[in-house]
Amino acid sequence: MRQWTAINLAKLARKASRAVGKRGTDLPGQVARRIDKDILRNLAEKVDDVVFISGTNGKTTTSNLIGHTLKANNIDIIHNNEGANMAAGITSAFIVQSNPNTKIAVIEIDEGSIPRVLKEMTPTMMVFTNFFRDQMDRFGEIDIMVNNIAEAISHKGIKLILNADDPFVSRLKIASESNVYYGMKAHAHEFEQSTMNESKYCPNCGRLLAYDYIHYNQIGHYHCVCGFKREKPKYEVSKFTISPFIHLTIGDTTFDMKIAGDFNAYNAIAAYSVLRELGLNDASIKNGFETYTSDNGRMQYFKSGSKEAMINLAKNPAGMNASLSMGEQLEGKKVYAISLNDNPADGRDISWIYDADFEKLSNQDIETIIVTGSRAEELQLRLKLAEVNVQVIVEKDIYKATARTMDYSGKTVAIPNYTSLEPMLEQLNRSFEMRENQ
Repeated sequence: MRQWTAINLAKLARKASRAVGKRGTDLPGQVARRIDKDILRNLAEKVDDVVFISGTNGKTTTSNLIGHTLKANNIDIIHNNEGANMAAGITSAFIVQSNPNTKIAVIEIDEGSIPRVLKEMTPTMMVFTNFFRDQMDRFGEIDIMVNNIAEAISHKGIKLILNADDPFVSRLKIASESNVYYGMKAHAHEFEQSTMNESKYCPNCGRLLAYDYIHYNQIGHYHCVCGFKREKPKYEVSKFTISPFIHLTIGDTTFDMKIAGDFNAYNAIAAYSVLRELGLNDASIKNGFETYTSDNGRMQYFKSGSKEAMINLAKNPAGMNASLSMGEQLEGKKVYAISLNDNPADGRDISWIYDADFEKLSNQDIETIIVTGSRAEELQLRLKLAEVNVQVIVEKDIYKATARTMDYSGKTVAIPNYTSLEPMLEQLNRSFEMRENQ
């Protein structure tokens, strides 16, 4: 009776939330969890496979690639594809989407929520994308966060799908006896290098890792004299190109995808690894990968007539560098809209912008840069220190700042942080709809 009451009141809360124009992603879970503290545990026990997707960058794209591909192959799933990746949002997904025929749950989970959520449910499989410094006021240093995750997932019989190229991720192998590795061959693609440098010390003995090849930052082929090394991947990207979308080769199959950004190749191989472990073949995966398009502000592309735009979330130095590189790969003139908020969901500490390579903007053909958000002036200062010799406009209103980019002929490059994403994406959709209707 308690579970029935919790589910029905949660669904009513969702309807009420949406009726007043809100998304209703966390609220149903919050309501249900107040009524029945075991609601998530009980609903999760009704599915056969629960896949958790976590990591600093790329978990949403990886999760959506997995979810879209399963649905494209007529497989019913529970999926928190609206991005609510903490306990309440995960609970909401189970409440809204559960039915007797659903046997797979694909759940994106916030790194900091893993210990809490694993007290209520245990996934059968977890995939980790990468670990970079992110919201240090919430997570602390990477070593602390990874240690906390390892402790939370240890001795639970979870199959781990690990990025062999990231030593921070591959160290999680100590937490499971069932590990599957994915990665990328040397010279599969020449990533742009940045001055940002995460720790490259061995997690086993503390010595400096020796790298045979570096893709970017700490991601590459490494080894240590103590024996810690990059494990041989079961699934591996042999090569890929960008034009502007990814053409990715894994084994004997090439996937012509409709997502941009070279860093998304790692998200694709992570998703591919999970799908293969779930039993799909290359033909089934191709059916999903080649029909997936981003509509959530992660390397999302817009075009109307001669006007083009790309938007990508950036909430830490690695994400910002990826977004700035995205701009570099676009030919011709550009106009940037960069937004920085410091709301609780963003992390109050915005000092990470001083670790990102804004200096690379000096090498691009930029008409103007519009900075926005609650910390717009901090972005303006960062660009001044980077000696970017371009007109910088401060417009605190995110909607107005995004709309102003449409007044320029160059390609719009929109870079929001977490709570800036929704208003910036909403305005881009509105602006391009208006152009189509003119």
